[in-house]
Amino acid sequence: MSGFCGLNLPLSVINNSAQRYLEMSYQSVKALLAKGVSRPTLFQVMITGFDRQVNDQLNFLCKTASVPEVAVNTLAVNGQESMGMIREQATMVTYSKPFSITVVSDRDYTVYKAMREWFDTHALNANPRERTLSNIVSGSNQRMSYYDTVKKQITLKKLEYGGEDQKYFQPFQIEFNDAFPVRLGALELDTESRDQLMMFNVDFTYENYTIDMAPQNNIDYE
Repeated sequence: MSGFCGLNLPLSVINNSAQRYLEMSYQSVKALLAKGVSRPTLFQVMITGFDRQVNDQLNFLCKTASVPEVAVNTLAVNGQESMGMIREQATMVTYSKPFSITVVSDRDYTVYKAMREWFDTHALNANPRERTLSNIVSGSNQRMSYYDTVKKQITLKKLEYGGEDQKYFQPFQIEFNDAFPVRLGALELDTESRDQLMMFNVDFTYENYTIDMAPQNNIDYE
């Protein structure tokens, strides 16, 4: 006789139970591994209002992106239900900002030019290139644009590959609502970097984001 979870059971019963538990655990792990584990390498970024060429470049040349964290601000409330007890009361849902991406540039700088054109909509003369006689005095004066004329939607799709069907599928998708660029990173030039890729960073702010967790199968990724 031996004790098992506070019970006095024969050793043979304990051994049989342990064997069944190990077999169940093995089958569970095997089933999980058959579906595959997630990798951070498969994702797509698309921006509403960009033409197909830009979004195609962005899909395949976006090197890094991230799903921003969400949190709540809290307020300490004393004696809300019980005297002498302090409870943390949620007051606001917050979204970590900025949403940042790193892009590998093609030789035509397709995505960089599109991002710069979007950035330039922030203000008149954000890119003071039209220095004609009619605006030679005001060519450097900036007049900020209205919020509604700058914002766009950004879509981030997480993709996975494998499982029994050996196909791409989408476990979730995020919509960044009312987003716009707040920083377009530098293009680092270097005569010694002959074998390096040209990359740049873009930071976006946004109001909030919507996550759609309904999975989608048979995604066309390639």
